[in-house]
Amino acid sequence: MVQGVTNIAFVLAVIDGELVRVMLLFFLSPVWTISFSFLFLKEKIFLKNIVAAILSLLGAFIVLWQDGFSLFTLDVSDIYAIIGGIGFALSNVLARRFNKLSIKDKSYAVWIGVIIIALISAILFPVEFNSPSLDFKSIIILILIGLVMLLATMVVQIGLTLVEAVRASPIFLFEIVVVGISGYLLANESLLAKDFIGGVFIILGVLISTRK
Repeated sequence: MVQGVTNIAFVLAVIDGELVRVMLLFFLSPVWTISFSFLFLKEKIFLKNIVAAILSLLGAFIVLWQDGFSLFTLDVSDIYAIIGGIGFALSNVLARRFNKLSIKDKSYAVWIGVIIIALISAILFPVEFNSPSLDFKSIIILILIGLVMLLATMVVQIGLTLVEAVRASPIFLFEIVVVGISGYLLANESLLAKDFIGGVFIILGVLISTRK
């Protein structure tokens, strides 16, 4: 269920928001991972973890800042990205917590969770839209996306079983680089100065949290 919330929230954030901004808010992982690791894994909280969380929150504040800023002025995509990040941090910790489960079991749990959350979302938030007819090229693209997601899910579950929850975060930071390049080339998006500065703080927070 947690992975279902994570995936659905992330997809909705990407659909409605700017790619790099969504990724930066999604990777507020030090803030959420510290709390979940303490609760579920009984891991100690060190000074570096507190510093990392403060830096990440400062980075998020810079990214989100605008005139008249408050929690009530957040874009829907920002809220989805933050929810997805919380779910992502929790799923990382739970993957370590239940390390006796097989990769197949964890992958099934992810897919079933996504289906359940998607169905619940469709019932609670029905949307009317005109679905275009799918041609052969579109069907092939959808199949390829599904295969990539299948492979990614299995690889992530294997990695999270082998890597400490807190140390998994910087590995995923490479996504920001990929998203930044692809967003610029494919979606005509560009970084604002505050997004870049805030992103530096968030990335620093993630990197500090992983130092021994």
